[in-house]
Amino acid sequence: MGVLGISTCNDAEPWRYYIAVSTSQEKDDLEEYTVPAATWAIFSGQGTNQSIQELERRIVTEWLPTSGYEYGNAPDVEVYLNPDPQNAQYEVWIPVVKK
Repeated sequence: MGVLGISTCNDAEPWRYYIAVSTSQEKDDLEEYTVPAATWAIFSGQGTNQSIQELERRIVTEWLPTSGYEYGNAPDVEVYLNPDPQNAQYEVWIPVVKK
Protein backbone atom coordinates (compact mmCIF):
# COMPACT_ATOMS: atom_id res chain seq x y z
CA MET A 1 0.00 0.00 0.00
CA GLY A 2 2.96 2.39 0.37
CA VAL A 3 3.73 4.79 3.20
CA LEU A 4 0.87 6.01 5.38
CA GLY A 5 0.39 9.15 7.41
CA ILE A 6 -2.27 8.58 10.07
CA SER A 7 -3.70 11.51 12.00
CA THR A 8 -5.67 10.46 15.07
CA CYS A 9 -7.99 13.17 16.28
CA ASN A 10 -11.23 11.76 17.60
CA ASP A 11 -13.31 11.39 20.74
CA ALA A 12 -11.36 8.43 22.13
CA GLU A 13 -7.74 9.59 21.90
CA PRO A 14 -5.55 12.72 21.78
CA TRP A 15 -4.15 14.01 18.48
CA ARG A 16 -1.18 12.02 17.21
CA TYR A 17 0.43 11.65 13.80
CA TYR A 18 1.88 8.30 12.79
CA ILE A 19 4.12 7.55 9.83
CA ALA A 20 3.45 3.94 9.01
CA VAL A 21 4.02 0.98 6.75
CA SER A 22 2.29 -2.37 6.80
CA THR A 23 4.41 -5.23 8.11
CA SER A 24 4.04 -8.70 9.54
CA GLN A 25 7.26 -8.39 11.56
CA GLU A 26 7.07 -7.47 15.24
CA LYS A 27 9.39 -4.71 16.40
CA ASP A 28 9.74 -4.03 20.12
CA ASP A 29 10.83 -0.42 19.64
CA LEU A 30 7.89 0.56 17.41
CA GLU A 31 4.32 1.38 18.33
CA GLU A 32 1.47 -0.49 16.66
CA TYR A 33 -1.70 1.28 15.59
CA THR A 34 -4.68 -0.43 13.97
CA VAL A 35 -6.86 1.78 11.80
CA PRO A 36 -10.49 1.07 12.72
CA ALA A 37 -13.06 0.10 10.12
CA ALA A 38 -14.91 3.11 8.71
CA THR A 39 -16.60 4.49 5.63
CA TRP A 40 -14.06 6.59 3.75
CA ALA A 41 -14.28 9.40 1.23
CA ILE A 42 -11.09 9.00 -0.83
CA PHE A 43 -9.48 11.83 -2.79
CA SER A 44 -6.45 11.52 -5.10
CA GLY A 45 -3.78 14.14 -5.57
CA GLN A 46 -0.29 14.83 -6.79
CA GLY A 47 2.31 17.38 -5.73
CA THR A 48 4.20 18.59 -2.65
CA ASN A 49 3.38 18.70 1.08
CA GLN A 50 1.56 21.98 0.49
CA SER A 51 -0.70 20.39 -2.13
CA ILE A 52 -1.76 17.71 0.36
CA GLN A 53 -2.63 20.36 2.94
CA GLU A 54 -4.54 22.35 0.31
CA LEU A 55 -6.51 19.25 -0.75
CA GLU A 56 -7.40 18.49 2.88
CA ARG A 57 -8.54 22.11 3.39
CA ARG A 58 -10.75 21.94 0.28
CA ILE A 59 -12.25 18.62 1.36
CA VAL A 60 -13.32 20.07 4.71
CA THR A 61 -14.40 23.53 3.51
CA GLU A 62 -15.85 22.76 0.06
CA TRP A 63 -16.73 19.08 -0.37
CA LEU A 64 -17.87 18.04 3.11
CA PRO A 65 -20.51 20.77 3.69
CA THR A 66 -22.37 19.86 0.47
CA SER A 67 -21.74 16.09 0.38
CA GLY A 68 -24.54 14.72 2.56
CA TYR A 69 -21.88 13.34 4.92
CA GLU A 70 -20.30 14.53 8.12
CA TYR A 71 -16.91 13.86 9.63
CA GLY A 72 -16.65 10.38 11.15
CA ASN A 73 -15.01 9.47 14.45
CA ALA A 74 -11.90 7.81 13.01
CA PRO A 75 -8.41 8.92 11.95
CA ASP A 76 -7.57 10.69 8.70
CA VAL A 77 -5.28 8.63 6.48
CA GLU A 78 -2.80 9.87 3.89
CA VAL A 79 -1.62 7.14 1.50
CA TYR A 80 1.64 8.00 -0.25
CA LEU A 81 1.67 5.86 -3.38
CA ASN A 82 4.86 7.55 -4.61
CA PRO A 83 6.42 9.49 -1.71
CA ASP A 84 8.63 11.78 -3.85
CA PRO A 85 8.63 15.03 -1.81
CA GLN A 86 8.62 17.21 -4.94
CA ASN A 87 5.86 15.34 -6.80
CA ALA A 88 4.18 12.78 -4.58
CA GLN A 89 1.18 10.75 -5.69
CA TYR A 90 -1.18 10.34 -2.76
CA GLU A 91 -4.68 9.70 -1.51
CA VAL A 92 -6.41 11.42 1.39
CA TRP A 93 -8.94 9.21 3.20
CA ILE A 94 -11.49 11.05 5.33
CA PRO A 95 -13.81 9.07 7.63
CA VAL A 96 -17.46 9.94 6.94
CA VAL A 97 -20.97 9.06 8.09
CA LYS A 98 -24.28 9.87 6.37
CA LYS A 99 -26.03 12.93 7.80
